[in-house]
Amino acid sequence: MSNPDRAVSPSVLIVDDHELFSASVEMTLCNRGIHAVRAHSLEPSAVLDQATQLQPSLILLDLDLGRDAEGRPRDGVPLARDLTRSGWQVLLVTGSTERERIAEALAAGAAAWLSKSVPFDELIYTILDGFAGRPMMDAKERQELIAEYRALQAQQRATNQKLAQLTKRERQVLDALVAGKRAKVIAEESYVSIATVRSQIRSILAKLNVRSQLEAVALVKSLNR
Repeated sequence: MSNPDRAVSPSVLIVDDHELFSASVEMTLCNRGIHAVRAHSLEPSAVLDQATQLQPSLILLDLDLGRDAEGRPRDGVPLARDLTRSGWQVLLVTGSTERERIAEALAAGAAAWLSKSVPFDELIYTILDGFAGRPMMDAKERQELIAEYRALQAQQRATNQKLAQLTKRERQVLDALVAGKRAKVIAEESYVSIATVRSQIRSILAKLNVRSQLEAVALVKSLNR
């Protein structure tokens, strides 16, 4: 957990897998008299431990943190959630353009986000704003992103509730439609009549409250973006 008695002098923990970028930020901040440290490890538990030891005023966090020992991508969004829950102020500094992931991290408590494509001076001034207690991004933009994310989550929950109404066979037919198969092919592969498959498709459309197979397919694909 964060310490209310953390040092008054500003400090920054840089959590990023790009060596050149993180080293440049570290050097620039140190030249300004700011204690800046790069994360020793990008494993979430190690980052949390280092934050507890350093007690940083601000944590710079990328959303794409390379891959773990098993080759799986490290996602910075859950780490942003854990850090903010522990009381740390998090500034997302990322090359990711995935609006939904950025919004999810903001909804989880990150204070602001900044693209790595902005001029380097803008990044430094944004960090200084954070130290001074000034907003690091426009409050309206932040709220709009969070509202957009929450609306999408509500839409996905509603879609999942509709999908839960399908029978096992209807879900198999829907999956086949998503894979691009036509009713005739589905019937042949399932050893049933095409009339049976068409009846199942009509039931699927009714339960999903859509008017066409294309809409049904689009609905499923919207969950997998």
